Amino acid sequence: GSRDVAVGAVPFANVFSLSDGPAGPGQGSGVPYLYLTNLEVSVRDLQVNANASLTVSLAQTPYCKKNKYDPQNPLCAHIIFAGTVVKVSETESGLAKQALFTRHPEMESWPRDHNWFFAKFNITNIWVLDYFGGLKIVTPEDYYSVKP
Repeated sequence: GSRDVAVGAVPFANVFSLSDGPAGPGQGSGVPYLYLTNLEVSVRDLQVNANASLTVSLAQTPYCKKNKYDPQNPLCAHIIFAGTVVKVSETESGLAKQALFTRHPEMESWPRDHNWFFAKFNITNIWVLDYFGGLKIVTPEDYYSVKP
């Protein structure tokens, strides 16, 4: 739940753009990078408790609409990641910047006085829903071993 007084102590979800690498074949690392500011209520919550979940759905692509799948239909597959959101090191910030700014070019022009920083989602658990009958478990090791 949120720790923001305006939101109250209720479960709270938000939308964040992410990228795991520049566009193109073989460019993805699998690591979800984010561009964040402490002015955002969810980011302030993450500073108190870095645990989070992240859902990525084929509904974000033309696939489900083309196949006439409702976003809630398991055939419109989605993945749920659980883990922690942490600020990236100076060493990794160049990779995060390239990953995010090439896929989300407008980010580079966002207000400088918002003190943006690069973060990543450290994945600890992965569940896939791609068919009727329940979730499938994927280990982070199996996830990261896939070659794009």
